[in-house]
Amino acid sequence: MIKKVLLLFLFFPLLILAQNDSVFKGKIVSESNYLEDIHIINVSKKIGVLSERGGYFKINASVNDTLMFSAVHLKGYQRIVLLQDFEKDLVFVPMEIYENQLAGVTLTKYKNITAESLRIVPKGQKKYTPAERKLAAAEEFKWYSPLLIPVGGMSVDGLINSISGRTAMLKKELIVEGKEMLQEKMLSIFTKEYIRDTLKIPDDYINGFIYYVVEDSRFTNEMKRDNKTMATFVLSQLADEYLKLKEIEINGSKNETK
Repeated sequence: MIKKVLLLFLFFPLLILAQNDSVFKGKIVSESNYLEDIHIINVSKKIGVLSERGGYFKINASVNDTLMFSAVHLKGYQRIVLLQDFEKDLVFVPMEIYENQLAGVTLTKYKNITAESLRIVPKGQKKYTPAERKLAAAEEFKWYSPLLIPVGGMSVDGLINSISGRTAMLKKELIVEGKEMLQEKMLSIFTKEYIRDTLKIPDDYINGFIYYVVEDSRFTNEMKRDNKTMATFVLSQLADEYLKLKEIEINGSKNETK
């Protein structure tokens, strides 16, 4: 009997606490910096409050009440009120950032929308490569000088560039650029694997063969015309020629060493 009285004495305050409302003090913690005006709803008692600046809040609750936390930018969170929550000065409530991922994005390329159609550049304007732009600037004829009209109206800059030899240098640079662009175009159509496996050019000779073919006018003309069939035919002929030249070169080297 005495034991029953003692147990009743110990649990009586807890029963009173469970039946009466107490203040649940908490703080929302998250990676988000926006922790103000988050909804905290006591579903059991059908009451709610908003969090203050920094995520702090207070709400009336009892043990076993269900608290719901929600915000547009945070994932919803649910928590059951425990007895020990009222023993704490502050209960930390974690909430994760809500990441809204798009199912998919479709990019549509409109062929008719160009810099010309938008009138950003004049219609029919020539498109220059970097080397062409440098050469065009060096040989500019738009800014005429009255003193240079007898020599064809060339600009002062153009005359200086011609005398100094810079124009000749830029013309060479333009030729080199053209060959480099042709090499890139060639490799986009005829890969190194094609050159090795189909044309039977050894790996050690492939780079040399590429330089060899871009010097051939037959091949460059067909590439400029985008005539892949004829370019393939010419490339096959050049492969035979190149292999014969390498064979002669190797045999010549052997004879010199004897």
